[in-house]
Amino acid sequence: MDQDNFIPVATNTRSRNDLLERGFSRQPLRVDLGIARALEAFSHAAWSIPRDKYYDGGDRYRSLNRLGAEIVEGGVRVWLSEESTPYVQLKKYNTTIGGLPREYAPLPTEIAGSIGVRKMIAYHLHHLPLSAAGTRYLVNLHLIRFTATPRRPCDTSPPGLHKDGEKYIATHLLGRCGADGGEVVITDNDKHELDRFTMRESGECYVFDDDRIWHMLTPVTVLEGNQYAYRDTLAFDMLPEGWEPVK
Repeated sequence: MDQDNFIPVATNTRSRNDLLERGFSRQPLRVDLGIARALEAFSHAAWSIPRDKYYDGGDRYRSLNRLGAEIVEGGVRVWLSEESTPYVQLKKYNTTIGGLPREYAPLPTEIAGSIGVRKMIAYHLHHLPLSAAGTRYLVNLHLIRFTATPRRPCDTSPPGLHKDGEKYIATHLLGRCGADGGEVVITDNDKHELDRFTMRESGECYVFDDDRIWHMLTPVTVLEGNQYAYRDTLAFDMLPEGWEPVK
């Protein structure tokens, strides 16, 4: 076993039970010094990532890195991947830009491959219902900034309730400033609302099984009197090896 890639993890039974029972979990991230430094590094990097050229519903900025992982006895191995194919969502899931190969610049390896990032990924992967020993994952790491001005709010793509066509997704708030809106809404597959909340604390997160729920983010707007607002998030798409979305 490559000790440089191995992250020891204790199973979060409550999060696993939440995912099995409801399809999502809001258990808090367990922060240590390495994770806190990683969150700060992503917050700083959000000021320099390129604008999302594929998106017209506001001013959004985005990066993409890929990592690999394997569930092993007592923890998870996590490493930076050389996978560099464009990011594609099926038209079924993204009715606005689905089917379009999208290319996003990666973050530097010292940020995307830091010990704090690998700890966050290992923490989430270890309690997923499909994570038996030997299971491998591809992890898409997205840093996303939504910005707004008084006349230009920022919405998701696609807007409203939707699925992403990934298996599991973990989303962390990095920061928000001058912003209104940005409320997360989660429903079951019959679109009966299960929860709605606004994340405000750095590192605050939620994890969901895309097959089990629908979700949305209300548009990010500026608080009255402000001229600018932003909301920054770090998201992990966690895709078991061999898994494919329903076409």
